[in-house]
Amino acid sequence: MDEIKTPINYSVEMISKLRDQKKQELRNSKARIQQLTEDLFAPQQSKNKMENLMQHVNAGIAAYDGLRTGIMIFQRIHRFFNRKKK
Repeated sequence: MDEIKTPINYSVEMISKLRDQKKQELRNSKARIQQLTEDLFAPQQSKNKMENLMQHVNAGIAAYDGLRTGIMIFQRIHRFFNRKKK
């Protein structure tokens, strides 16, 4: 019933081999994550020139909207911290 487990004797070669395997697993994982990220953030492929133009217009509007929102937030924070105390 009670089995006595014998400890595993690790050799330098065995540790080196396991280390190399784990390094290769990390490299494969990094490459997979990089590929998934590139696929996720790649721009859409347009089918014609009109779609291409609309994508550029939409990107420009989004950039302007983000910039304007950031400026408005900055102004409100600036006003909040620059109030004159009575």
